Amino acid sequence: MKNRILLYKQTFSDTRGLIRSNGKFAKLFGFVKFIMFNKFAFPNFKVNSEESASDQFEYMLKHLKLNYSLDYVYPFDSSVIRCIRIGFHPIASVTIDANSVLYTSLNMKKEEVIASSLNDSFRKALLKTLGSIEILCNQISDDLLNVKNPRSILLSKFIHNIINSTASSFDEAIQRILFFNALFWQNRHMQNGIGRLDFVLYPFYQRDILDGSLTREKAKQLLASMFRVLGKDMLLKSAALIGDTGQVIILGGVDANGNNVDNELTRLILEIFTEQPMPDPKIVLRVNKKTSEGLWKKAISCILKGSGSPLIMNEDVIKPLMVSFGYDSEDVYNLGTSACWEPLIIGKSLDQNNCIKNICILDTLTSTLENQGIQSYESFLQSFDLKIEEYIRDLNLKIKFENSPLLSLFFDNCLEKDKDFSKGGAKYNHHGLLVVGLPNLINSILNIKKYVFDMGVCSLQDCLTCIENDYVGHEDLRILFSSGALKFGSNNSEVVNLTNHVMEQIGKAVSKRTMFGEKIKVGFSSPSYIGLAKGYPASLDGRHKGDPFAVHISPISSNIDISEILDFASSLKYEDNRINGNVVDFIVPASYSKNPDKLATILKTACKKGIFELQLNVLDKKTLIDAKAHPEKYPNLIVRVWGFSAYFNDLPEEYKDNLIQRAELYE
Repeated sequence: MKNRILLYKQTFSDTRGLIRSNGKFAKLFGFVKFIMFNKFAFPNFKVNSEESASDQFEYMLKHLKLNYSLDYVYPFDSSVIRCIRIGFHPIASVTIDANSVLYTSLNMKKEEVIASSLNDSFRKALLKTLGSIEILCNQISDDLLNVKNPRSILLSKFIHNIINSTASSFDEAIQRILFFNALFWQNRHMQNGIGRLDFVLYPFYQRDILDGSLTREKAKQLLASMFRVLGKDMLLKSAALIGDTGQVIILGGVDANGNNVDNELTRLILEIFTEQPMPDPKIVLRVNKKTSEGLWKKAISCILKGSGSPLIMNEDVIKPLMVSFGYDSEDVYNLGTSACWEPLIIGKSLDQNNCIKNICILDTLTSTLENQGIQSYESFLQSFDLKIEEYIRDLNLKIKFENSPLLSLFFDNCLEKDKDFSKGGAKYNHHGLLVVGLPNLINSILNIKKYVFDMGVCSLQDCLTCIENDYVGHEDLRILFSSGALKFGSNNSEVVNLTNHVMEQIGKAVSKRTMFGEKIKVGFSSPSYIGLAKGYPASLDGRHKGDPFAVHISPISSNIDISEILDFASSLKYEDNRINGNVVDFIVPASYSKNPDKLATILKTACKKGIFELQLNVLDKKTLIDAKAHPEKYPNLIVRVWGFSAYFNDLPEEYKDNLIQRAELYE
């Protein structure tokens, strides 16, 4: 049983209907996945190495049971799960450059590996991985010929071509992207981005349209089929919550020459998501000052349809910041995201952004309050700044990644560096940190300044007691803190300056740390606004123990509308390393659907002023309340959660409640 890998046979082949029927099953789902993916030991399992990883991959591909009833072949068998060794972290949230599979074949890759000056172990692992894929292609191609229908025969040709030739049509290009996407999932690489579909597929689309082998409507049908295939295993692909798959499609933006990518496929994909709203995959739209009015109109129509897509990335802000941080200027045109919103370079970045616990920045405030020598607001801030540095200095940033000869084949520089993708083979290895609770922290400090130092209503010891005792005996202070005059998200100069100060201090502290010898990034949007808040002590913005933290860059006030929060966000300084995702998250009432031009004007103005990223839920409070009470009436209600969308019925109760409360707040 040498090199035997433990394969887990899934016993709940389709629990999606059960989970969607009642949100409480989401907790059971999370527990089962934790046990399933994280707690197995491996008999006769070799040291984490390239050869061991290729042995596992080979073994796994031999045990796949495939479904040939789909419009495309998708070699992902959800009943066979690769388990990762305890102590190692699976590689997640990366995106290959689709051109690396569209314009190369397995034989071309094999020749490239043989010609390279690689160490023997790495070379053997890469060749074994290529050989395993070739065997799978031959098996699938033969199986499809036995199905004996025109579509299967065509797909058989597409799969066989993977061995010997490049993709030659729009249909074949889609099949090839799906084929390799499935292999990445099968190898337990989680949250695989899809990439810039409008950019990479357009040459195939244009060629087929010109020669008459494809029509616009047929292309639309093929793309819709692609999205259905990607979304069919949403349950098994999801990470923390159902829908959290990281399958992000990037649209728009510029090419290497600075010309806007705004083609017929950009509009087609937005049309599909507008006409057939779906939670997975999801869209990120790169916009800039030259983004056309027509594309903005398509994007707004899609947003107002309520699927939570697209998330808006303001590349006029993001690309220069990435260059300043250390990404090469010739690479940033291929800007993508790591799962949710964290910027990286497609095909060149290992950048991992959820591999360590998110930073709960409120910890620094509590430790500051314990300092008995503080006599003024200025000394309070000085002490607080030191606590930030201490907190981040003591973070455990050590982590071990699994090896991946598979990804090493499709990312630039791995062969040149003679390194596995997980060991620094990619060109960029700038991992990232995420901060949770920034709005709660800012509101807390504003309250301390006003009620402790300016007005003398209470003492720092009173504040510490409120935190420790969850406001028991101090309900008057909780009400006072909740109604504080100044709030995060207000375009007041004091609020803006304090927020920038805190962000800068966090950035400075992070700049003193590295991961694997490389600089790291920090961002101020975190998916842990509910997860890390459970059981977390009260905060001085009036929040009770265990209540959710604020969501990303969002106000906790009914007095701050979308225009003001966008003005506020555009005043923040996303400099140096503070580029790991900074999302304004807001819920706008469904009434905006009657005036899409108004929403378009608001969003375009915000991008011109300098927001970093934006995502919107278009929701009605009454609908959400009714959906929670009567889930059977709303089987297809989609909501934006953090960097992904999900069916409302799939969410745990606390997420439903959070959306309802926020919809009521912003109504």
